[in-house]
Amino acid sequence: MRLRKNINCLSTNELHDLREAFQGIYDLPASNPRSFVTIAGLHGNPSPSYCIHGNTGFLTWHRAYLMEIENALRSIHCDVALPYWNWSSGDTTGLPDACSHATYVNRNGDTVPNPLYRGPKPASAGGGQTSRRGDIDTTSFDDLAEDAQGAMANTVWNDFVSALNGVHGSVHVRIGGDMSSVPTAGFDPIFFFHHANVDRLWANWIAANPQSLPASEANAQLEPFTKPYSSDWHTGSDFETTTTWDYQYRNWCIFIPPIFWPIEWKFKIPFEPWVSLSRRIALTAKAPMMPRHSFELRVFIDSPKATDKTKTKDNPNFAGSIGVFGMGDAQMYMRPKQGFEVSLDITRSLRHCLSKKSKESLIKLVPVFPKGQEISEKEMSKLQIELEVQ
Repeated sequence: MRLRKNINCLSTNELHDLREAFQGIYDLPASNPRSFVTIAGLHGNPSPSYCIHGNTGFLTWHRAYLMEIENALRSIHCDVALPYWNWSSGDTTGLPDACSHATYVNRNGDTVPNPLYRGPKPASAGGGQTSRRGDIDTTSFDDLAEDAQGAMANTVWNDFVSALNGVHGSVHVRIGGDMSSVPTAGFDPIFFFHHANVDRLWANWIAANPQSLPASEANAQLEPFTKPYSSDWHTGSDFETTTTWDYQYRNWCIFIPPIFWPIEWKFKIPFEPWVSLSRRIALTAKAPMMPRHSFELRVFIDSPKATDKTKTKDNPNFAGSIGVFGMGDAQMYMRPKQGFEVSLDITRSLRHCLSKKSKESLIKLVPVFPKGQEISEKEMSKLQIELEVQ
């Protein structure tokens, strides 16, 4: 199951993969069906314009469109998933940092053009590259976040889609430049991160308001997307759920790097309404390289004084352990980029603790090392802890 994340939560390597994938499809000739200009052009240029912006077909057509671009990106980097730009909650000014700079430093340490800053346009769309409004870095989207939350409060399908469609359009207008016109909007890479967020909001709305698509929506033909091994158009019902297409969204992420040595993580976060609305909450430990030494992270909830001596058996505040198996001397023979990512689902434990108290919980991670084994601060400093809310 591919996981679409907030673009601000991508690791350095994930951003490298994403940028390289976009550059890869930029470089494909227009005759290639997976080229960026070919897929981006399906939105409105050259004609015919296939995109659907009326209430019927708006969400399903754009979900199919996102799958088209995501599959193209995965033809370059097989593990890329399309991230989303979350303009719909909290204070948001300007665009994500990953999309806001004309250049970036690549894996080799070279400063090169940033493929997420602008995209190529074919001659039919004026040629050159996309642009945005000049003051985009100071443009606020705060009030649109309020409108998006208002849209989510609707319980009737047509009311929800209409409200979400409207705020979606305002985001296009505020970005300006090519994003403010249907024929050229798809050529700006921010388009796909914006629409991934629209798609995420729809997925969240369905989770909170389970219901089938209206018949008109389910039967809507989604040109030019054809069913596998067929000349028949996909219909809205084919894109009713994200799981059908093997992806889901991570709605939140928090990175907790080690701050001091001896290492200790302890953080207090208001989890409501995350816990009640989310499908899964997990802690993930990751690093770009497998460690030389083994270690374990024991997770306690609302146990601020927990240590490696705190009992785990029959302890309702013990959520479980994240174990990382060290490579020992074999570490020097590892292939490049052979990192690790291991997770622990803490949803049930959080819900149990929150049912007994107020609206927040404290999570403490206690590192436990094999007896007699020392792990250097340098080695542990590469470890990244991430809170995932799906």
